[in-house]
Amino acid sequence: MTSNTDTVAMATMFQYLFIGELVIFSICILIIRIKNRAVYIWLLSNALAIFASLNTLQYVSSAWKFDNAVGAGALILSTSLKVLSLADRSITRKSNRIPSILMIISLFMATAIFVLDDTVFRLFLIAISSAFLSLSAIFYLIHNKTWIGLAPLKYGVTALSLAILISIYVLSISYPIGSQTRFIPNDGSITYQIFVVPVPYFFFHMVFIALLIGRQTRENNFKLRKSLRIQQARNQAKTDEKASTALAAERYHLLKMLTHEVRQPLNTAQATLSTISQQLQRRGTKPENIQQTVLKAQSTINAIVLSISNSILGAEMITQGRASQLHSVDVCDVCQLALFDLDPSQRARIQQKFEQPVIYADADPIILRLAIRNLLENALKYSPSGTPILFEMVTDEEKLALVIRVTNMRNEQSTLSDDIFERNKRGVDSLYQGTGLGLYIVKAVAELHKGDVSYHLVNGNQVAFELSIPA
Repeated sequence: MTSNTDTVAMATMFQYLFIGELVIFSICILIIRIKNRAVYIWLLSNALAIFASLNTLQYVSSAWKFDNAVGAGALILSTSLKVLSLADRSITRKSNRIPSILMIISLFMATAIFVLDDTVFRLFLIAISSAFLSLSAIFYLIHNKTWIGLAPLKYGVTALSLAILISIYVLSISYPIGSQTRFIPNDGSITYQIFVVPVPYFFFHMVFIALLIGRQTRENNFKLRKSLRIQQARNQAKTDEKASTALAAERYHLLKMLTHEVRQPLNTAQATLSTISQQLQRRGTKPENIQQTVLKAQSTINAIVLSISNSILGAEMITQGRASQLHSVDVCDVCQLALFDLDPSQRARIQQKFEQPVIYADADPIILRLAIRNLLENALKYSPSGTPILFEMVTDEEKLALVIRVTNMRNEQSTLSDDIFERNKRGVDSLYQGTGLGLYIVKAVAELHKGDVSYHLVNGNQVAFELSIPA
């Protein structure tokens, strides 16, 4: 009786140990506050396992028997729920057929335990169903996209493999089939029972919690990346919207500026052509008078062309729609072309001084010609009428650059400012007409050629503008 009493005490201790394990791990799962289908099924499984242990505990105390059909069957149902929690939502998928069949077989064995009650095949049925459920859980784990790639997955497979080995051991001690009717050997020992249920459950719980945390971390990272992508897309959309708005405003401003700049010269050109027509109709008009009027019309048309060229090129540079096309050109030829673009009546004021008759450099001749013309037009406009303008081209050995320099007298001391090369900036807006694009174009052309533009005072009343490009 003493030996049997000790066995009852050990069996009771085992049941309390198992119940404590289930309660502690259930609390741990609740603490991590992860809510999904797998967690709900797992907690339900733990509740059913606690019921099975309490039922077995009551049976042990009243009958001095160490297991019963209800407790064993409920424990198998509990394990089946745990296995089901590892499956994905598409449990009817082709990849889930084998584990689903194994689980159905296990459920039939659990039902058989209930139906047969105190059968001599109970231990055999328990061992087979445990092995099938463990194998089914492995299949579900490795085919569920929810768990694939998580580090704890390999530990889960290891724990389940251990459970299969334990089930095989239990199956071996039940041979020959029906030789033992109880979950505890006839000799009263209970040691192996602790390894049959609590140990696999312990590792299984640890792995499940680790999988939940890993899955939650991955989901959080995914949501964070998605949120960042959405935020980046919103920021990009706002940036694009601002850029589009600014671009539209710039284009409108350039169009308005171009309209304002061209309207008056066109009116002047129209009046000049009308004068030429009247002079031709009148007899006795001197040819030199007609020629002077024609030169005035030509000068006006040149001003219109320059204004249109500056506005178009300015629009291209502002919208970054024009790429520089650099190739080796004779810069002296480009300078001569820029000179021919000027008002013929003003060319005599410009004194050329080129270091060499031919100077080659990598440049875009079209936009470089316009930049040089702008420098010369700027000098003509902001210098006293009739004063000479020095047009030089030299090489700077120290900078390894080609320098195009335009030096002129100044009308007023206030015509220069630090921001004179910025867009829409002019020295004295109230006294001179213009778009404020001329020197801005020069600066942009210099940057496209990897060069720079600057100005400095030669003396109190002279200023020199220098456009430098790599030689």
